[in-house]
Amino acid sequence: MEDKDLQATVEHLLLAAGIDLLEFEVVHHKGRNKVKAVIYRREGTGTDECAKAHRLILPQIQMALGDQDPYIEIYSPGIDRVLKTEKEWKVFAGKMIMFQTADEPGWQYGRLLGYEEGTIRIASGESVREIPRSMIRKAKLDSLHEGDKAHGI
Repeated sequence: MEDKDLQATVEHLLLAAGIDLLEFEVVHHKGRNKVKAVIYRREGTGTDECAKAHRLILPQIQMALGDQDPYIEIYSPGIDRVLKTEKEWKVFAGKMIMFQTADEPGWQYGRLLGYEEGTIRIASGESVREIPRSMIRKAKLDSLHEGDKAHGI
């Protein structure tokens, strides 16, 4: 089984359990197989979710790689995760973020409302901004403001 096919299988299994797969990597080195997965569950991603994901994907990885003892690392995305992919922009909708744009210096803050067709919607103060993804130089989750005004900023 190709690594991309294995990733698709793992992603399908995790989605059925309410867990999003953000990153997946298989490394074959010196006869060992190492699998790294970053997962996210909107209700919270802790050790229980990581253990559940491990239990779900272990048999698939064993069969796909023909390895009864693969090395598997399952991670949560972390509280200050840098947003890199379209999937992450969608999955983290509703979360507080900090971001830098190509035309404005310094960090800006807001609540990520969504991502659609290359455009990011961010609530900042009383306004909602629509910013083309191409204008975002860097963005990450903002754990410092996550508890502020739970229903908006």
